[in-house]
This record gives sequence, structure tokens and C-alpha cells, in this order.
Amino acid sequence: MRLVTVIVIFGILLLISIVDFKIHMIPDQLNMLLFLAGIWSSFVFQKITITGRVFGIFVVSIPFFIIAVLSSGGLGGGDIKLMAASGVLLGVTGNVFAACFGLLLGGFCGVFLLLTKRIGYKECFALGPFLCLGIAIVFFQINFLR
Repeated sequence: MRLVTVIVIFGILLLISIVDFKIHMIPDQLNMLLFLAGIWSSFVFQKITITGRVFGIFVVSIPFFIIAVLSSGGLGGGDIKLMAASGVLLGVTGNVFAACFGLLLGGFCGVFLLLTKRIGYKECFALGPFLCLGIAIVFFQINFLR
């Protein structure tokens, strides 16, 4: 059951990454799938408390929402919902680490793209794939390396 759960979660994360990379949007249906997979994982992987999972929904998504409002679209609604869904999967601490990993990876990639002139200063790029990579790394660490 654990293997099936991991395959489903990683498959959803991969699908979100591909879709966001191609169309710069994360459909609500994919975020809902990740949310439901997070609920399912609470029965399969019981290392994170239900309280931690509930608070995990808000710990990153609220700051992301504030940043999106203040930056006039610097972060998309799909990224906010992605981090809310991953909060159910990873809990409070895991979601914070996943966001940090994703933002660092995305930041490095953004700087590289700017320096190589592949994107302009005002252009946007998909953050979802980097957030998904951070989520995958933390999910693996929580459930298999502790």
C-alpha cells in the first residue's frame, strides 16, 4: 500500500510540474488530487499528526497569498493552492522546508535564466515544478529517511 501511495503522489507531482511548465497554470483539479492524496497518506504514513496536517495547509499558503497580493501576481493562485495541498501531505514543518527548497531551486534557476538572457526581467516562469521537487524531497525524507 505504501508503494502505491508513493507512486500516486509522485505521479501527481510530476503531472503538476509538466502542466505548469507548459501552460504556466496549475489546474484546481490537480491540486485537489494532491490534497486527497495527502488525506489518504495520513492513513498510510502516520508520522505526521492530523493537527500538523491541518495547520500545514495554512503555514505556507497564507504567506504565499500575501506575497501574491502585494506583488500583483508574483505568485499564482495555483502555487498557493499547491502549497495548501502539500500541507496536508507534509504537515507544518515539512511544508515550510518544501517551500524553502522549492523557492531556492526556483530562485537559482531564475537567476540562471536571467543571466543567460533566456528570460527578461519582467517575464515570469513556472514555479510549480520547483515547489513539486521540494515537496517530493521532503515527502521522501519524512517517510523513508527518519
